Amino acid sequence: MTISVPPLRWIGRAVFYIIVLDMKLEPLIYVSDLRKSVEFYTKILGFRSGEFYPSKNNPSYTPVFIGTYKLMLCLARESNRKFYPKGLGGSGLQLFVQADDVDEIYQKAKGKVQLIDGIETKSWGDREFTIKDPDGYLISFYKPVL
Repeated sequence: MTISVPPLRWIGRAVFYIIVLDMKLEPLIYVSDLRKSVEFYTKILGFRSGEFYPSKNNPSYTPVFIGTYKLMLCLARESNRKFYPKGLGGSGLQLFVQADDVDEIYQKAKGKVQLIDGIETKSWGDREFTIKDPDGYLISFYKPVL
């Protein structure tokens, strides 16, 4: 088992260490309209679409990729409702995407997304903005600048 400790990451006033134990995180979010979500993540945010499962004609799941990282999108339906008992929209989940071109992404997304927090350099040194996806999940794009 390999344990690695990346550099400190300041989020607000808290410091977090992330310890990696030969694992990788692949978040899955439940969405109300799979095709609409895929279009949002690919056309507006620049993710790459993966293969549709079980078929392209009747999909219930697909991954989208940004760089080498995967976000899994799964169609919300009655058979998987136990995984989101309080409904869709994150229930406290916020995704952070580190990007070198955060200002460019902001300009491209502005006017096409629900903006929660406009782009600015935060006191902890990140240039960042936050949006909502079609189901209400929060996504922050950031670039460390200090």
